[in-house]
Amino acid sequence: MDLSGGLEQVEDDLQELSLERTITKSLKTQEEIDRLTVDEKLGDLERAVYLLSSGQEVQRISVVNSLPQLIQDNAPEAMRRVVPKVREMLHVAGPDVQLAATISFLSILEREIIPISTYSSTFLQTIIMSLEVKDPVVSNAWLETLLSVCGCLPKDVIKREILGIAVAKGQLSQSVQSRLASCKILGRVATKFEPYIIKKEILPLVTALCQDIDYEVRGCMCRQLDSVARALGLENTKSAILPELVELANDEECFVRHAALDAVVNLLNLLDDDTCTQTIVPLVCKFCERSMEADDTTLPHVAEQFGRLCHGLSVNVDEQQQAWLLEFYTQLCIQGRMRDAQSPPPPPRTPSSICDEDRCAECRRNAAYNFPAMVLFAGPKNFKVELYNCFVSLCEDPHYIVRRTIACGFHEVAKLLGSHVQLIQQELVTLLNDNYIQVLEGIVPHLPETLESLVKGVGGGLSEARISNHADLVQSLLTCEYLVAACSQWRLHLTMMQRLACVVRVFTSDQIYSKFVPVLFQRLTLARVLPVKQAAGRTLCVIIRHNRRQEHRQELICRLIEALCHSNKYQLRMLFVDVCCDVMELFSRRFFKEYFFEFVLNLAHDPVANVRLKLCSLLPRLKTQIKLPGDRQLLQQLEHCVRRLLSHERDRDVAAAIRKSVFELDKIQVAMETLTQRMFMEEDLMDQKKEEEEKMLLELEEREKKEHEQTKGKNTEKGKGKGSKGQGRRGGDKSKEAKAAAAKEASPTMPRSNSLSHVSSSNNLSPGQRGAHNRGHRTSVGKTNSSELPSASPKLSKHSLHSGSSENMTSPGLTRKYSLGSKEDRIKRTSSNSPVAGVSTSHSKKSSLKKSSHSLTNLAASSSGHGSPKGGSTPTHTRKKGSQAR
Repeated sequence: MDLSGGLEQVEDDLQELSLERTITKSLKTQEEIDRLTVDEKLGDLERAVYLLSSGQEVQRISVVNSLPQLIQDNAPEAMRRVVPKVREMLHVAGPDVQLAATISFLSILEREIIPISTYSSTFLQTIIMSLEVKDPVVSNAWLETLLSVCGCLPKDVIKREILGIAVAKGQLSQSVQSRLASCKILGRVATKFEPYIIKKEILPLVTALCQDIDYEVRGCMCRQLDSVARALGLENTKSAILPELVELANDEECFVRHAALDAVVNLLNLLDDDTCTQTIVPLVCKFCERSMEADDTTLPHVAEQFGRLCHGLSVNVDEQQQAWLLEFYTQLCIQGRMRDAQSPPPPPRTPSSICDEDRCAECRRNAAYNFPAMVLFAGPKNFKVELYNCFVSLCEDPHYIVRRTIACGFHEVAKLLGSHVQLIQQELVTLLNDNYIQVLEGIVPHLPETLESLVKGVGGGLSEARISNHADLVQSLLTCEYLVAACSQWRLHLTMMQRLACVVRVFTSDQIYSKFVPVLFQRLTLARVLPVKQAAGRTLCVIIRHNRRQEHRQELICRLIEALCHSNKYQLRMLFVDVCCDVMELFSRRFFKEYFFEFVLNLAHDPVANVRLKLCSLLPRLKTQIKLPGDRQLLQQLEHCVRRLLSHERDRDVAAAIRKSVFELDKIQVAMETLTQRMFMEEDLMDQKKEEEEKMLLELEEREKKEHEQTKGKNTEKGKGKGSKGQGRRGGDKSKEAKAAAAKEASPTMPRSNSLSHVSSSNNLSPGQRGAHNRGHRTSVGKTNSSELPSASPKLSKHSLHSGSSENMTSPGLTRKYSLGSKEDRIKRTSSNSPVAGVSTSHSKKSSLKKSSHSLTNLAASSSGHGSPKGGSTPTHTRKKGSQAR
C-alpha cells in the first residue's frame, strides 16, 4: 500500500512538472523596450548620432566600437556629425565607454583612416584631456593609449603637443600619479629627438625625477633611463646618466634597487669596455654582496638577472673576479638548503618562515633558469670544477619548481657542453625518473635535442662497448613513459610518443627492438586517446624505417598488420588506415606496395561502415602509388575494390564518400615507367631517394654480417691455433678447403628466403614481377627435404603475411611466427582471418563474406596468372583447392 501511494505521488509530481506555465512577468517593461527600439529606416550615421544623444550605455559602447568603420566608410560626414558627439559624450561617460574609446582612438591612427593633422586636432586632444580622469584604471588606459600613439606620430607633433604636457606633469608640485605619467612619457618620446634637444629640455627633468621624494617615481624614472641613455649617446650617458644610476643602485628601497639593476643590464651593450671594467663590475659586485645580506626580495631579483650580467661582463672581468662571480652563483644555487642541512630541526612554521622558504626557492629557481648562461660564462672545460656540483644540486632540489626549471633548460646545457656532455648523463636519468609531472613536462619536449647532444658528445654513435653505459638511460626513458601514461595529461603522453622516434638515432636496433617496441605496441592498442595511438603508430613506422636487422623489420611489419588490420576491434582497423598514411610518407612506393597495399584494400569488406568510410579517403592516395605497366595487377585490384563499393555499398555516408573518391580518382593520372615524368619530378625524386636509402640499409646489414662472420672466423682460427700446437698450417688450410667445398655443395639445396641477395635482386623487379619471382623461388624451396630447412625466420613479402605456429621471440609479446605461401593461399587465409569473418556470427553474413572472398580469389588468380612460373606446384595446388571449395 505504501509503495503504490508513493508511485501515485511521483506521478502527480511529474504531471505538475510537465504542465506549461505562462510567464506572468516580462523580462523588460514596455518603457524599456521603447527606449531600446530604433527606427529601422535610419542610416548608419543617423543611428549613431541618435544613440549617442539619447541611447543607453550599451548602445553608446556599440557606436564607439564601430567608430573606425564609420569614419572609413564616410569620413567627412562622420568627422562632422559623429566625432563631436563622441568627444562631448566622453566627459560624462562611464568607465566602460571610456575603455572602448581608448581602443577605437588607437585603431583609427594605426589604420591611417584620417590624416595626422586631423587626428592631432581632434582625437589627440581628447586623449590628453582624458589623462586627468580620477578613476585610476581609466586614467592608466588613456596613458597607455597616449604612449602607443607617440610611436606613430611625427617628431614635430610630439614636440608641439606632448612634450610640454610631459614637462608640466613632471613638476614636484604635481601629484604622484602625474609625475609617474611624466616619467613614462619622457621615456617614450626621448628616442624621437636629437641629443642636444634631450640635453636641453628633457635631461634636467629626468635628473629631478631620479631624485624625487617618492620611491615609486624614482623607480619609474630609473626604468626609463635605458631609452634616455640610448638617445643621448655614450659620452653624455657616462657624464649624466651613470652617476644617477649608481646612486639609485644604493637606494634604501628595494623597488628602486630592482629598477637600477634592470637598467644596468639593459645598458651593458651600450657602454664601452673601460666603463664596464671601472664602474659596472665593482658596482655589480657590491650590489650582490648587499643583496646577500638584505632580508628582502633583492636576492631573487639578482638571481634572475645574474646570467645576463655575467654574460655581458664576461670580456671585462679578470680571473679573480670571474672566480668570485662563480662562487656567488654557487651560493645562489644552494640558498636555503645549506642552512637547513647544518641547523637543528626547525620550529613550527610561521608566516615569516614560509615567506623565507619561498624567497629561497625563488632564488634557486632563478639560478636554475640562468644555468645555460653560466655555462657560457665559465666555459665547457671548467664545467666539472666550477658548475657540476651546482647542477647536481639543482637537479636534486627538494622543490619541484626548481627541478622543472633546470629540466626546461637541460637540452641547452647539453648542447653547450659538447664533448663533456657525458658528465650530466646521470642527472638526465634522475630527471626522467622524477615523480612530478611538472618536471617531466620540462624534460620531455626537448628529448631529441638532449639525446642527440649526448650521442655526439660521446663520439657520434653507440658502439657495442658503450651499450652497458646507456642501460640506465633506456630504463629511465621507459620509466618516464610509464609515469606520463599514468597521468591524466594525454597531450604530454602524445608528446612523449612523438619524441620517442628519436631513439633510432641514439640506441642500437637490438635495444630498440627489445625495450621500446613492446611499449609502443601496447600504447598502439591500449591507449585511451586516439592521437596517442596515432603517434605510437608513426613512431613504430620510424623504427621500422631505421632498423638495421631484416628479421626485425619483417616481424614488426607482421605484428603491425596482425594487431591492426586483423584486429577484432573496428577502432584498430580504422587506425590501420592512419598507419598506412604514415608508411606512404616515410617509405618508398615499392615498400608500401610490397607489404601494405593489398591488406588495406581488404578493409573494403569490413562489416563496420566507419572502417569502409575511412578507407574511402585513402583510395586516391593508393592510386598515386601505382606505376604502370609493372603495377597493372594492383591497379586492377583497386578498380575492383572501387566498383564493388559503388555497386554493393548500402550505407549512405560510405556511398557518398566513395562517389567523392571516384571523382578524385578520375583526376589522378597513373604514372608510367617508360615515359618522362616531368609532372611528378619532385615526388619521384623523393621516392627514389627513399628507395635508395632502403637498399643501402640492406647493403649495410649484409656488410655487417660479413664483417661479423670474418671476425668470428678469425677468433675461431686463433682458438684452434692455441689449442692444437702440433698441427701445421697446411692441415688447417685443408680443413678450411674441405669446409668450403661442403658448404658449396650444400648451398643449392638450402632455401634463400632470408638471404639479402634475394632481397636485393627482387627489389629491381616490379611488384607484379616480384610476386612471380617469389612464388617461383618458394616452389623450388618446397621441393627440398624438410630436414634440410634452416630454423631462421622466413622472408616477409606481400604474399607471406599470415599467421602460423607460435614460438618464443627476442622481445616479450612478439610470439607470432609467419610462414610463406602463395598469393592465392594468402588471399584465402587473409579473408578467413579478417575481421569480417571474426566479427559476423549470423549464417547469412558468413555466406555473403564467403562469396566475397571467393570473388577476390578469382580476381587475384585471373590477374596474376600471366606472372606465375610454369610447373609451380604450390599455385597449382591452391587453384585446385579453390575450385573444389567453389
